[in-house]
Amino acid sequence: MRLFLSFLAMSLSASLVSQTVLLQEGFDGDGLPAGWSQQTLASDGGWLGGDNQSLQSQWWSIAPHGSFMATNDDGCDCDKSADYLILPELDLSGLDQALLTLASYYDGGEYEGATEVATVEYSLDAGETWTVLETLEGNDNGEWGFEVISLEALLGETSLWLALRYNDDGGWLFGWAVDDVGVLEPGGLDLALSSVNVEPVVFAPIQEDLSGTVVNLGMDTVYSYTIAWSMGDESGTTDVDGVALGTGDSDGFNINNAIEFDGSGSFEIEVSITNVNGTLDDNSANDVQIAVASAVLAAQYPDGKLLRDYLYYHPSDAPDNCPLVFVYHGYTGDALSTMQYTGFNALADENGFAVCYPQGSYDGDGEAFWNVGYAFHQNEYVDDVSFTLGLRELLVEENNLDPERVFATGFSNGADFSYLLACEASAEFRAVAPIAGILMEDIRTECSPTHMVPILEIHGTADDVSLYEGDMQNVDGWGAYPSTPDAMAFFVNLFDISLQESGAFEDSAPGDGSTVDYQKWGAAGSCAQVWLYTVNGGGHSWPGVWGNQDINASQEAWDFFVQSCNQVMSVDDLPSGQDKTLLKVVDLLGRESAHTPGQLQLHIYSDGSVEKRMSHE
Repeated sequence: MRLFLSFLAMSLSASLVSQTVLLQEGFDGDGLPAGWSQQTLASDGGWLGGDNQSLQSQWWSIAPHGSFMATNDDGCDCDKSADYLILPELDLSGLDQALLTLASYYDGGEYEGATEVATVEYSLDAGETWTVLETLEGNDNGEWGFEVISLEALLGETSLWLALRYNDDGGWLFGWAVDDVGVLEPGGLDLALSSVNVEPVVFAPIQEDLSGTVVNLGMDTVYSYTIAWSMGDESGTTDVDGVALGTGDSDGFNINNAIEFDGSGSFEIEVSITNVNGTLDDNSANDVQIAVASAVLAAQYPDGKLLRDYLYYHPSDAPDNCPLVFVYHGYTGDALSTMQYTGFNALADENGFAVCYPQGSYDGDGEAFWNVGYAFHQNEYVDDVSFTLGLRELLVEENNLDPERVFATGFSNGADFSYLLACEASAEFRAVAPIAGILMEDIRTECSPTHMVPILEIHGTADDVSLYEGDMQNVDGWGAYPSTPDAMAFFVNLFDISLQESGAFEDSAPGDGSTVDYQKWGAAGSCAQVWLYTVNGGGHSWPGVWGNQDINASQEAWDFFVQSCNQVMSVDDLPSGQDKTLLKVVDLLGRESAHTPGQLQLHIYSDGSVEKRMSHE
């Protein structure tokens, strides 16, 4: 997938160029901008504002483009046959020519006999009726495109409504995202840099091509132009001639091996048009774009006779002795897609930690997996814990990481494996955050950690893969496993902690059909923590990417890791059974109390600890 950066806003001053800009909107604020409106039949709110992480979904990913507007049918599977994003009212009287320009991310996909349609439509009766002006062509190459649409047929209209309409054709399709919408009367010499294409993720060391598109938004014909670029200490230019671009015409350029990435991190590439027809054009505001690319190390670790693949990302400005987070993919998944959808690289840039995305080995069916003892994996003997510990040691030593701050998270099978690490590698992992994970019964039976590993589980009650209610009879074939609450209770009892806090997150996205409650167990003076975020109505998903949008699972996992106690505490340090005895039971007035069902009592132990307990039958 290539990355198209935003088309920069054009100058609103007509005094410098013979060009009139009637509208320019980059959707940098929250929600609909002033003067904009929408019509929709969709239950999710129709067109929504945000970035690619908040607006994409499981089957419709969106390339980064800053803040933009999108309507996502894949995310809601609701009625999006008439999603109109309506521009402010326009007056095209007195203009000789007018253009509508916009950045567009649209597949034009088909699914189960339905085909999505994106159109530009207009209304002359304040939105009562709409007429199609142009139908856009989709492109499923994962790239943002740039559209230039003539408004010549509408010149002279004094009360014009324009709308961008998405139609899901009654099916479960994908969606449409738009950004940098402009309406202008072209004039003078104005060549705009409409897109810059660099790979959003490259695998260092490598030399990458630089490509992009320019579009003529002026009246003068463009015969030549120069593209300049720079990244850190690297820079270069290339001249393009032999073109003849009239108004609205575009031209693509490609510069082979222009940019060299020799290390991991996030890098900014500035690209600009430095001259047009041998001189400066009349509007410099749309001549420059900044692209961002992340360089990731793609490497192999020798695990016995196998070479195991992994991806490693280390931010350029991360401090020495920074933390390390392992992120594990689900069954049949892969490290690359997990890196892309979880957004942990961006979190690493923001918070200064390193990330490793290991790749699972392949089972007898050729599917990538982590060996947690599924019923159909009884003949699989790969030791993924040993692989992880070896890779952990290598990364810590080679990259000067903090061995006391190594964490693990993962989705589905990767979440299940996080539980296994909490049980079998408790001295090496400070905390784990399984997302939609299950604690296999065999793992629970044999779980005997030497150290306390704080655990955050995020799980949907409507998860139809990793069942929230468990599957102790192995109906689904994974193997026996307890319910999510029972899995939490196991660790709560193991760590001898109690409920400290419960509540609910704000239902900030009511259209997603789910809410999130939380329960947090712990103990004063102890590093032991067990947190459960229950997504009521949530499915088998990674909240914040697809499914529930009230929380972002990646951010929640990192926040949990950050607040986890830095102290290494052995399970033997816990005030547990063999080291404390119950001295007496008293009521809330301090009087010794016998067993009384339904009464709140205080249990006083030999080590000085006191617990509140409700007596039961």
